Amino acid sequence: MVPIKKQFKVVHVELKEPYRDKRHYYYGSKAAIYDELPEEVIGIKKESLWNVDLEKADYENRLCIIRSGVLRRKATYRGGNNLKKGE
Repeated sequence: MVPIKKQFKVVHVELKEPYRDKRHYYYGSKAAIYDELPEEVIGIKKESLWNVDLEKADYENRLCIIRSGVLRRKATYRGGNNLKKGE
């Protein structure tokens, strides 16, 4: 039996001007962006970002670029899978 490789959605916000000395921020959802970054920093309201399909294309304005991607993790035998490597 082969372990399952986990994949997680990630939303990458790249600011054109640093905020708190950082330009790159990573989140698990669009809504999570607004817990840390103010609307004025990214230049789009949460309600408007809901209408953007990041799966089809990146979003860009004069303040930022927002991308959607997949975080790929190495398969593991930990966490309840008692198989030995190679089985």
